[in-house]
Amino acid sequence: MDENKRSLLIHYVTEFILGSIGVGIFVILLYMNQFNFSLNIISLWVFIYNGVLFAYWIWKSDAKIWEKSIAGIYLLIIEIIIASSFSTF
Repeated sequence: MDENKRSLLIHYVTEFILGSIGVGIFVILLYMNQFNFSLNIISLWVFIYNGVLFAYWIWKSDAKIWEKSIAGIYLLIIEIIIASSFSTF
């Protein structure tokens, strides 16, 4: 297998794993809420999944520390907005 196909395969496997984590978090949240679908569940899922995706980006990114810091501040602002949209779980 040449390098291009290998890197493409790794990319798709990584996307599949991240997508599976997102679906898993959503199913767990639905299970904890007795499968009552609501806006609070979606807000909580977005809140948690944004954190997972941001942590993955911080880990894999070659960005400079100041770029990561600015993105982190932006994420915190977004997370505060999202957290204010759902009540206690």
